[in-house]
Amino acid sequence: MKIINQVKESITPDFISKISSELGENETSVSNAIQAYVPILLGSVLEKKETVSNLFESIKTFGTKENVTNLSALQKTPDIITGLKNKLFGSDVYSISDTVAEYSGLSETSSSKILDLTAMKAFGTLGKEIDSNQIGENDFFKLIKNSKDEILKLLPVGLSLSALGFGAFWKPALKKETVDIPSHNYSNKKKKSSGGFLKTLIPILLLLLAAFFLFKYCKGKSEEPVVEDANVKRITTDTIKVPKEVSSIHLDGDINLKAYQNGLEDQIITFIHSPEFNTLTEEQLKTKWFDFDNVNFVFGKTDQLEPGSEVQVENLTAILKEYPGVKIKIGAYTDRKGDDKLNKEISQKRADFLKSELTKQGVGTQVVSAEGYGEEFAKVDESASDEERASDRKMSLRFTK
Repeated sequence: MKIINQVKESITPDFISKISSELGENETSVSNAIQAYVPILLGSVLEKKETVSNLFESIKTFGTKENVTNLSALQKTPDIITGLKNKLFGSDVYSISDTVAEYSGLSETSSSKILDLTAMKAFGTLGKEIDSNQIGENDFFKLIKNSKDEILKLLPVGLSLSALGFGAFWKPALKKETVDIPSHNYSNKKKKSSGGFLKTLIPILLLLLAAFFLFKYCKGKSEEPVVEDANVKRITTDTIKVPKEVSSIHLDGDINLKAYQNGLEDQIITFIHSPEFNTLTEEQLKTKWFDFDNVNFVFGKTDQLEPGSEVQVENLTAILKEYPGVKIKIGAYTDRKGDDKLNKEISQKRADFLKSELTKQGVGTQVVSAEGYGEEFAKVDESASDEERASDRKMSLRFTK
């Protein structure tokens, strides 16, 4: 049983929309906060299982007694949830809430309330699963432990945890907050020195050196295209794991899109304005695909996007409306794991779903087709890790005549 997926699937786009409306906050900000709180809560359960008494029973009791289907930001937080938060985080709960507020762009009050609601969703879902499947305490924590890597991967890149005092469980995540750059190996041993000027100068020189290598490394990486097959060029976004920068893309009519710098939106607008857009033939366009970088389906679903994905769908809609003569084709891909035929069916349904979502937005005539390729173009072996196979699972688009 994928216990993490049960929690993720309980947080629907309708729930996010409702909470956003009740709090008067942007849906994307609310979605980002929830995506941060889910791994923080689940990871803390695993980290504190030995030190917090009755943790399992509290979660089970809450899930058994409470219905978390129709939560509201206007309702009072149950005492059992407040107690669980205090057991898991203690006085750090305020620092966590403030950090997530800063990361997601929410007010501190809204961030605190969303922490409560996410805890209710997560623990309510877990408690219900425990009760329905008669899961014992040891088996429950074993399920969480087996999902440790997935929990860590759920932490959004760019969310700083280093100041929160988290324990050993989070060390892999804390390491991800720093970018690996080529540099000399410097000794960590402290040396006595009476040169105050050197103490000030050396860190500055090291910082400048690190910045130089980072610039050279990023520049070199960004120039390496990922090839889908011998004849197809694939346009990708980030090639190293650094926090993505959000930029503002201006369209006519005072429309400003919030999107990743050099992401899908930025790249397709640049291409539309390029000379080759009008000169490339249909056959040549078939070799130029652009990957979505913020559209993800809920695990195992073909008709439900993960919270936050609607932003890129809306951005693409705005771009298509800005350029009504533009036509695109949607492509969906899977990795090699699983049955070939089933993968083909899943990818086709996901491609069709994305096309239907764009049609609902009023740009259906510009989306001329949608095709699921399954694992046809997958490059990574099915025996590889899930992280390695992730590059083969994608949604893409290309322009067509």
